[in-house]
Amino acid sequence: MFKQMFNMIIRGGGSEQNAPSLDRLLEGMDKHLENFDTLIQPAPESKPRTPFDAHLPKEQMSLANLNPRQKLRVIPKALPLIFNMQRAARMYDGKFRAARSEVTPDVLAQLEALAFKAGVKDIKYVKVPRNAIFQGKGIPCEYAIVYTVEMDKAPISTSPSFESQLEVMRGYKNMAVIGTKLARFLQQQGFAAYPGTALGGLTDYVHLGELAGLGAIGYHGLLITPGQGARLRINTIYTNISNLPITITNEHGWVRDFCAMCRKCVRSCPVDAIYDQPQPRGDGGMQCIEHHTCREYFTQHYGCAVCLAVCPFSQVGYDAVKTRFKGNLTAPKFQIPTTT
Repeated sequence: MFKQMFNMIIRGGGSEQNAPSLDRLLEGMDKHLENFDTLIQPAPESKPRTPFDAHLPKEQMSLANLNPRQKLRVIPKALPLIFNMQRAARMYDGKFRAARSEVTPDVLAQLEALAFKAGVKDIKYVKVPRNAIFQGKGIPCEYAIVYTVEMDKAPISTSPSFESQLEVMRGYKNMAVIGTKLARFLQQQGFAAYPGTALGGLTDYVHLGELAGLGAIGYHGLLITPGQGARLRINTIYTNISNLPITITNEHGWVRDFCAMCRKCVRSCPVDAIYDQPQPRGDGGMQCIEHHTCREYFTQHYGCAVCLAVCPFSQVGYDAVKTRFKGNLTAPKFQIPTTT
């Protein structure tokens, strides 16, 4: 993993025959699942994880063509990210045996205090529906702690840019560090706890975020939350804790009514990769983006993030938008599947 990152950043992508592949890297990490005798399996209609690799020549890959100063700024973000992703993956060795399955209010309060101190912006809980598990994957426990990490507005507003990509990498690094810290705390208390992969993952994080009540998925396919709009990263910790305070209702459905009227992300996408209206994808969920078109531009332009940056919720705040929005009775309706 470190060799691939070294080839990408320092050597400018390595050889054409051995080009770095994030998909291959993540598949290697997923092999830790083989250490479990049983896993919670995806539903038959579940979709596979969206590929990351655009299969472009390295001359067109922005991360493979950084100047020396940019490389020096990326390394302190990229290497801790990979290191902590590896630490998280090693927790899937299949050796831990849980002694407890119900949490006390005191231990839950300690967990949340630890999370917020580490940099978490919001944290909620969910029972993972099987159609949120990617096809061909599995998870060791049926419950999940879902948490978010904020990305700063100033660099994100410059998207697509090196500064924006650096901020995204910082967010992923923070999530990886936090996930391992929280999972280790829970294991010390006797609970099964396995951090989700900060980059990639076994489940659809935005789906879990909406289901948990953190926010609502916008027309750009990103989770929109009250605190940060779409300027956030999402991660999970899979756990066996059966009495988590799971939210039953989501109060953020009005967000998509606003999206149906706004569509600023649709108009601003440099390659028209965002559908004018989300499309049914066959598993009860909705497809917001034409991924192949998005992926190529994303790879060529520092991870793009234009849709995230121009979203009104990312710029002026959730409360300001809600105060001014009077409703949209003609908005198309779609729901995120919630069956288990």
